[in-house]
Amino acid sequence: MTRIELCIERLLQGTFELKALNLLFVFQVNCPGCFIYGFPLVNQIYRQYQDSGLNVLGLATAFEDFDYNTAENTQLLLTEKKTVGATRKALGENYSQSIDFPIAMDCLITTAKLESPENMKFLCEAIVGFDNLKRTQQDHLRQNIKAYLQRTKQASVTFSLNQLPGTPTFLLVDQNLQLLEGWFGHTDEATVIDLLERYTGTLTAI
Repeated sequence: MTRIELCIERLLQGTFELKALNLLFVFQVNCPGCFIYGFPLVNQIYRQYQDSGLNVLGLATAFEDFDYNTAENTQLLLTEKKTVGATRKALGENYSQSIDFPIAMDCLITTAKLESPENMKFLCEAIVGFDNLKRTQQDHLRQNIKAYLQRTKQASVTFSLNQLPGTPTFLLVDQNLQLLEGWFGHTDEATVIDLLERYTGTLTAI
């Protein structure tokens, strides 16, 4: 089972604590899709499951547009419902829905610092069968990983180390950050609810 690497730079809202079952919603403030498909779904899940043992957590991140996807702009969203950039163009100056679940900010560092031996080891171990590859194949993959990390001068730790496909991304994890389920982009509510029922039903039975 894959373990998610989670790095939090600062808490923006609520209490960000892992419980037995957690839905981690990874988003960017300069991402219209996060507001069109992500927040409405997560708000619904938060209201529906907050008493059933499912812990909903939001993680603001950045993998592009670093001048927009900041902790400061995320805080403006949470306190004043202000939108920025492409989100503002798509939805207007203010976001209409309330956001009540805990939100934290992903750690932002330079790509040079991200290429630490520990992080490289984590990324390599995430590749299925890496240890069984020939040395030349392993070295080739390491070079590919470095090229991936060096695409920009800045990087968000959680987003980059887990090689997330984009935003919005949804990760269902346990208290040890073991990944149970994960999906990206627009997924219809009925499919998500059916998935969550399988896990929350197990919690209720315990």
